[in-house]
Amino acid sequence: MRYQQETQPPSQLIRDAIRNTDHSLKVEDIIRALGSQSFGLIFVVMALPMLVPLPPGIAFIPAALLLIWSVQRALGGTYVWLPKRIGQKRLSQGFINKIETKALPLCERLEKRFFNSRPGRLSETEIRLASIVVALQSFLIMLPTPFLNSLWALITLLMGLTILNHNRTFLWFNMSVALLAVFAIGSTIYAGSEALLQELFEEF
Repeated sequence: MRYQQETQPPSQLIRDAIRNTDHSLKVEDIIRALGSQSFGLIFVVMALPMLVPLPPGIAFIPAALLLIWSVQRALGGTYVWLPKRIGQKRLSQGFINKIETKALPLCERLEKRFFNSRPGRLSETEIRLASIVVALQSFLIMLPTPFLNSLWALITLLMGLTILNHNRTFLWFNMSVALLAVFAIGSTIYAGSEALLQELFEEF
């Protein structure tokens, strides 16, 4: 089952979960159907609303949840941890119909462009590395740096897509972008802080 989950695109896994269940579909059924790919999906879903520039502190809670999930995957977690109350929530038939008629067709169109079904897909180590990058970006979003959350959220979104697509080229490109962004902004903040401290010392 684990191998099948890793070799099928997410849309097919969700479609199978919807069609093969003999009870009311719950949130945890979708998560279990996706297996470890559920982490890539949750990274994308959580990053999307944080792409909008936000004042410091607004994105703290979603970023903290993202940090928990990314650390969980980096440590080898198989399924996204959810509070029991959320996992047991039943999905209405109307919501399921929207998934089948709107979300899955869009997902399938994207997969035709990006999903990598060829041999040589991401190894477990590479996925853990991607999750560590997401954890770093989540931590940076939590810091009181005005309006920089969009950049870190974008990198998180790209890493989530990388995990879903199992595309090695995307992985190393996105990791390089993440490191360059952290280095560039970190250097700018350091230089600015150093200049500010120097001015303060000169005044005293």
